[in-house]
Amino acid sequence: MLSRSMLSRRSYLTVTLYLATISGSWLRAQEVSAPVVARALEALTVETILRTEKSVVAIARVRKDSSGNRRQATVDPLSPDFVPNEFATGVVVDKSGLILTNYHVLGDVSQNDYFVWIQRRPFEASVHRLESVMAVDPWTDLAVLKVAADDLVPMPLGESSRLKKGMIVIALGNPYGIARQGEVSASWGIVSNLGRKAPRGSQRRPAGGVSADSLHELGTLIQTDARLNLGTSGGALVNLRGQMVGLTSSLAALDGYEISAGFAIPVDATFRRVLEDLKAGRQPDFGFLGVQSGALSRFDRQRGRTGARVERVLPGTPASAAGLQRGDIITGVNRQRVHDSDDLFREIGRQPALAVVTLGVLRGSLDEQPVRTVTLTTTLSKKYVVAVRPDLVQSRPAAWRGLRVDFSTAVGVADLAEQSLRVRLDQCLGVLSVEPQSPAWKAGLRAGDFVLRVEGNDVNRPSVFRELVGSLTGPVELELANRRTIIVAAP
Repeated sequence: MLSRSMLSRRSYLTVTLYLATISGSWLRAQEVSAPVVARALEALTVETILRTEKSVVAIARVRKDSSGNRRQATVDPLSPDFVPNEFATGVVVDKSGLILTNYHVLGDVSQNDYFVWIQRRPFEASVHRLESVMAVDPWTDLAVLKVAADDLVPMPLGESSRLKKGMIVIALGNPYGIARQGEVSASWGIVSNLGRKAPRGSQRRPAGGVSADSLHELGTLIQTDARLNLGTSGGALVNLRGQMVGLTSSLAALDGYEISAGFAIPVDATFRRVLEDLKAGRQPDFGFLGVQSGALSRFDRQRGRTGARVERVLPGTPASAAGLQRGDIITGVNRQRVHDSDDLFREIGRQPALAVVTLGVLRGSLDEQPVRTVTLTTTLSKKYVVAVRPDLVQSRPAAWRGLRVDFSTAVGVADLAEQSLRVRLDQCLGVLSVEPQSPAWKAGLRAGDFVLRVEGNDVNRPSVFRELVGSLTGPVELELANRRTIIVAAP
């Protein structure tokens, strides 16, 4: 066991080196005592919290009654009698009242009201009723809310790619709803690990945690030993430069117990892209390749190979267009190394639809020595994102005569692999939804159908479909992938 003096010496050296690094010059160890270093780190921590806490807000969720009415419409949110059902945290991302939080904290938007507490010194917390949910994304577990305010202080964003194990981070949140008083709580710790997978236990609770169909199950999360209690989902994980490097999620606490490991969604290129879409009220999209993959064989592992083995290539998908074959081992995506199937689907799932990706592939068999290395390029299609609640977006293309279409790979049919044997997925569009009693509904169109042509013109992208139908005013002929032809009447 280390003595107190040894621990003190080790702490002194660690803090000295850390402070030297962030200041850009080496401190002379012999001229600095341990208390001086500790006070310097303390002052930096306090300053960082003071600069960033004004951008962190408290969120309260209140369930409506069975008739959809507000249960506590007459209760002042500042009153001690105001009892929300759930608390969470949010981060200001625009001074005009845009608040970022986790998707999972919202629950069913149609069945809940929301209040936001925003710190405004020297006044008591300012409470805003939520104006709208701008947009949500289950795949990345992000959502942007809108409140009636125009003078908020947005949180500066950092870059999680610069994080390393051992770096000091501060977690700002709303544990157990105490931020109703206008003051967020702070805890601190270090970056324990990077690229971690969401705890599997969190999938069992539909009201909390990252869903079973989430990018973060594939290994994206920042792990920290900073304390993340119930209510801290949607809070900020900041570095000592006062930049948010992660959006916290109290995954472990939502499972009914609290452990020393906390998790945060990294502020990376995917995060920034999704955030910009959500702020604009748009639904983000993500890439789809079109392979079924499996683990490497014992033979491959014994030879030190890593990657995802292709078990099946779906016809009419980007994987097929790239020339992928059964038995190929995908070892990289855009020069990011792939060790297994989770790595493959994570890297593809980070990309937007229509992104051009480069795949590193090992091709060959036991009879072919040496195994060849090939590079393949393809344009991704769009991934179907499973959502337990209806999509919530402010800005989306209008339905045409009650019909909404999307990429054929994004419509969520029961078995896309089986469907790919019946239709060419790259030559048609999928029907997302059809409004009841609309012209499209009366023509016989239903969700899960595939549209091949409009007035004899091929359609394989939603933009092409919208361009074709935009100028048509009379009855329109649609040819479906099953060779059935229907006429959609004018409204």
